[in-house]
Amino acid sequence: MVKLSDESARARFVSELTRNFSVVASAGSGKTTAITQRVLSIARSKNALEILPRLVVVTFANRAADEMQQRARQILLEENLGTEVQTAFNRAFFGTIHSFCMKLLTDFGHYLGLPAPLELLSDDADLWAEFCQSQTRIGTSLAEADRVLLLRLVQARDLMELARRAGSAALPGLELPPCPTTNFAEVHAQPDKGNENISKSQAELRDWEKRYAGDWEYLRWPPCFTADNAKFTQLWREKFSPLRKWISDAAICVAAEVQRNYRDFRLERGLVTYGDQIALAKELLQHPQAAARIREQNFVVILDEAQDTEPAQFSVLLECTRPTGAKGEWMETRAAPPQPGRFCMVGDFQQSIYRDRADLPYYRAVHDALVKDAGAEALTFSVTFRLDQEQLRFVNETFRAILNDTDRQVRFVE
Repeated sequence: MVKLSDESARARFVSELTRNFSVVASAGSGKTTAITQRVLSIARSKNALEILPRLVVVTFANRAADEMQQRARQILLEENLGTEVQTAFNRAFFGTIHSFCMKLLTDFGHYLGLPAPLELLSDDADLWAEFCQSQTRIGTSLAEADRVLLLRLVQARDLMELARRAGSAALPGLELPPCPTTNFAEVHAQPDKGNENISKSQAELRDWEKRYAGDWEYLRWPPCFTADNAKFTQLWREKFSPLRKWISDAAICVAAEVQRNYRDFRLERGLVTYGDQIALAKELLQHPQAAARIREQNFVVILDEAQDTEPAQFSVLLECTRPTGAKGEWMETRAAPPQPGRFCMVGDFQQSIYRDRADLPYYRAVHDALVKDAGAEALTFSVTFRLDQEQLRFVNETFRAILNDTDRQVRFVE
């Protein structure tokens, strides 16, 4: 039998159960098999009855989780390790990050005052319409003068939609500065030099300034018609930039307010979105009492497809495995890291399936932090079982020049 060039790395991941690993594994390299083998090593260990009920294997599809669980269960049955081991294995968690977060919310959500039981809201169109109809005033987090000015320049429905599009991703709490004064004298001083688009834009601006200084309830932004004059267009943008920045910050403040209100509206009805599950679980793990109780469960986490994990999802899994008294977020403090043997992940810097939620630079940052500050070890599975030699040669020759590790491009791996 041919010995694999990465056989040593595979053996270590499977057998060294008291060490944390970050495995970089290329497509077709047998990641699922390796994770299954590590689970089986836990089941064969002398501490199997203690560890298996605390095991958390996180994948990004229920089908993959079921396959991994069934494969491991079948081997355990064939090895006849006993009913106690099988019972302990049946208590292990195999599933998605969302279902794990729901488990945390079910068991510990009372620390946040959450109702029980919670139900998943997969389509919120009707609930959102009901929420909007119940809102009689938005922007109460702003000073009244700022609120009035914002609603003259941005429609309320757009602010509401901004909150909805953000989902459960926490919008930043901003300190809103005073609204800047506007001064367009330099714009008006620009000669038109026969360019009627400059004079037309200046006329629109004068009209807008009169309405802005008056009591118009809603103001549309004045159009600039000088796409053919880069200098004038740039000056126009520069002069409007401070006001636009203030509007943007004020809009985020109001959207964050609406976002909080809508989440409360959902929770009053015992409903959560997928985003809520992650955000609330992360909040639980920053709650002093809840975090301590969760960490007392001594979860042993194995994360599959780490490259498709959002920062908030990483936070939940990492925080679960830290010492009981840990404070803050580990990726920020780097104090009290995940305990040995309690966090492993398998991923690939070269690919991302869920493009909209993936954050490859953050995944790399987690990998580096685990290796540098948490005593984890980096392993590489470089052998693929999906291609023959001719196909491998073509791929290596083609992509060596493309994957050049510059401009956020990944590094080529043979």
